[in-house]
Amino acid sequence: MPKNEIIDFSNQLKELAKDLSFLARPRYPLEELQKLFPQHKNFISELEDVSSPYAIDAKAKRQAIDNFLTHIETSNLSPEMKEIFRERAIDYGYLLSMMENFGSDKFYELCKKIYGTSLDPEKNKLFQVFLNEVEPFCSEEFSEIKLKGDEALQYLRSKLQATFTDTDIEVKASTSLLSDSSAGRKVLKLNPNKVYSTQQLDIFLVHEGWAHLGTSLNGSLQIAHPWLGTWAPRTTLLQEGLAILTELITNCMTKERWNKVKLRHLGTTMAEKGSSIKDVYAFLRLQEMEELDAFKLSLRIFRGVPLDGGRAFTKELLYLYGLLKLLNHLEKNQTNLKTLWVGKVSFEEHQVLLDRWGEFNPLIKYYPQELEDPLAQKRLKQLQKMISKYF
Repeated sequence: MPKNEIIDFSNQLKELAKDLSFLARPRYPLEELQKLFPQHKNFISELEDVSSPYAIDAKAKRQAIDNFLTHIETSNLSPEMKEIFRERAIDYGYLLSMMENFGSDKFYELCKKIYGTSLDPEKNKLFQVFLNEVEPFCSEEFSEIKLKGDEALQYLRSKLQATFTDTDIEVKASTSLLSDSSAGRKVLKLNPNKVYSTQQLDIFLVHEGWAHLGTSLNGSLQIAHPWLGTWAPRTTLLQEGLAILTELITNCMTKERWNKVKLRHLGTTMAEKGSSIKDVYAFLRLQEMEELDAFKLSLRIFRGVPLDGGRAFTKELLYLYGLLKLLNHLEKNQTNLKTLWVGKVSFEEHQVLLDRWGEFNPLIKYYPQELEDPLAQKRLKQLQKMISKYF
């Protein structure tokens, strides 16, 4: 395998990915939101308006993507590596177009190309039955210890340090999150204004910390294949499925948390079928979700699309679809769970790695040893066996 070319193209891919993320601070039609949700005016004031341009030279970025694709075809890379690089670059092109069409119908059409849609009868076959069968793997909320602000941040720091030694991972406060927590390459962010149980913080630990940060750290260590450390939209399905699976097998997933994951999926489905942001918000409130939490989730679902319904930001579907596909992928390949911590990979890319593991010889330094616990392994096998009836 031509290592120098792989490293060179990996570095080019990393450059292409720069400035293409609109998830951290998405734009919204603020005037419309203020009219629809006057009770949330303070939070709305922290958002950016959809008219604010993204700081990116779209013409230059598109030219760079086209040049990359041309050079890939004339390279000496294997067909498998050409496909990996080609598909990632095409996805970056979709992201660029989504940024150019933020807030429009076209954004939704591009979103479906990357993340898919709930309006797929085959995908939804027996889906509700599967969700019900997962329910017994969820625990009751039992934690009596409540933490907020610096105490919550320090709790997560100490837990992360136990798994990821010799790293410069940071845990930071962020009041602008549309979720309670999120992870970047080496940063875990937490809303400091909410009170959390230690059980809830453990969920953030395994989801954002063990899964998302862990794969980022391992990907950054790959010398021969640096592309494993670079995010691409096609890796999201496996990433979110992996994070949810980690919650389930470590017994961190509570019934309350599982219900919120399902509501995220159902709300997105409602939006795609025609429900407006007001309809989705009302539905979430009827499910006893707190006002601000319901509003934030509604905003997540309507990122980049008009608020009147019929479109959605379908990335919100990937948590459950990713779980379903990941369990099938594991059962089909009978692979070690640890191989999924190699970096940021899609299912197709992971299959290439598995088929040629000795040739790729990837480094997996950071892996939560708690996942090797016999109980975690038992729960994993039970979930894998359950999945056979859906495929």
